[in-house]
Amino acid sequence: MSDLTVNDAKEVKTKPLWPWLITAVIVLIGIGTAGYWGWQQYQLRLAAEHKAELQAEAIAQIEDQWGVRFMHVALVAEGGLLDVRYQVTDPDKAVYMFDEVENIPRVIAGNGIELAMNDDPHTHDLEFGLSYFFLLRNVDDSVKPGDQVTIAVGDLELPYFAVEQ
Repeated sequence: MSDLTVNDAKEVKTKPLWPWLITAVIVLIGIGTAGYWGWQQYQLRLAAEHKAELQAEAIAQIEDQWGVRFMHVALVAEGGLLDVRYQVTDPDKAVYMFDEVENIPRVIAGNGIELAMNDDPHTHDLEFGLSYFFLLRNVDDSVKPGDQVTIAVGDLELPYFAVEQ
């Protein structure tokens, strides 16, 4: 009699599924992260465009009503003073900017503190195309380099004005 052995147990070798699952999860996380980053960049760009539109509109309104264009705001005297510079585009309108206390230009810091000149600033003849400046005390170090402040003249406001060093 011959020995005949039959192997009834058939072993089926299957590859483990976990490497594929880990790879799929990593790919999905990468796609989700890239999508979220792209969405954030899109939102930041929209916000910047909105700020630019608001600022351009405010610049035009102030120039139309008051005859001046604000050029820059900078910290001077080791951060103790704000140097606000503006250019006169219409001397007949600009002269009224210092006429009444409510119209005197002021800077509103990001924390809400309003920095303003005294109630009776000295004035002089303003000439077309010339640049002028005034200094404001930086109360409680309200304004830091790189901050965005609002310049207000009368009832008009120029938002998102960057402070230089």
